[in-house]
Amino acid sequence: MYRYEAPIKRPRSSNYCSNYWIFYSRKVRRSVSVFSNLEYENILTLEMNPKVEWYCEYPFETTVFVSGKEEKILFDVWVKYTDGREVYQGVSYKSASESHKKIAMQAKWCIQNGLDYEFRNENNIRTGAFLIRNLSILAARARRFSVQSVNADQMIIGFLAEHRRASLSVLENSGRFEDGRALAYLADLYFRGIINFRNISDECLSGNMEVVYIGK
Repeated sequence: MYRYEAPIKRPRSSNYCSNYWIFYSRKVRRSVSVFSNLEYENILTLEMNPKVEWYCEYPFETTVFVSGKEEKILFDVWVKYTDGREVYQGVSYKSASESHKKIAMQAKWCIQNGLDYEFRNENNIRTGAFLIRNLSILAARARRFSVQSVNADQMIIGFLAEHRRASLSVLENSGRFEDGRALAYLADLYFRGIINFRNISDECLSGNMEVVYIGK
């Protein structure tokens, strides 16, 4: 049971943005919908971060007083990390002046209530030229993947633990994976936090990318 398990429903007509994203989240086990490209990219980083246990988009609406006037605010995301930490997030482009007031009000409310707050923007979401593209590919593969055999899963993890690191193409040709399923299996291991892809932020996902075993 989490503090927030379902978002506050927002009809598409309630937002002026033309970019609307909806997808199934393996992590929170339901459809997630957001109203901008940047919000989608932020959710994608949470979905594929093994240190994130749970998240909820548009989790909570409240009011704050600004210059004696009551203002409504809706938080963009609430995040629960595996170490128990909880963080409220506001998502906006740094140059979007119309969002600065919203971010300031969200931060003020969190400070007043002793809660952690993070401003997520294009700089700390897009940490490299290829990160979002790579995460999109991996998330799509991991979303559709399920382990067929616990024994086979343990054997593959054992193989990766023994070799520690290898290129994606070497693993694809290692004979340990079913034909055409290596990337999907590796995407699942990345989702579970068992492997990492070296330079995933700065290199396009390819056979030359190095896969690094980091343990369970």
